[in-house]
Amino acid sequence: MTVNSSTLPCPVCHQTLDLRKAQVRKSGKPSLMLICPQDGRHFRGFIADKEYVQAVVDRVGEVNP
Repeated sequence: MTVNSSTLPCPVCHQTLDLRKAQVRKSGKPSLMLICPQDGRHFRGFIADKEYVQAVVDRVGEVNP
């Protein structure tokens, strides 16, 4: 399977994962959430690296709320 650099498929249903801005529960720091649009139980992953999150937000603008 080939993955386009701008999309990631859900490992269960193969739909393109959504990217949403999120917050770490305890610290409240910004993070990014990758989630399956069909069913959030299929896949949900978080990226909390401060510099990476800021770079993505700067590049893409406001991520899906």
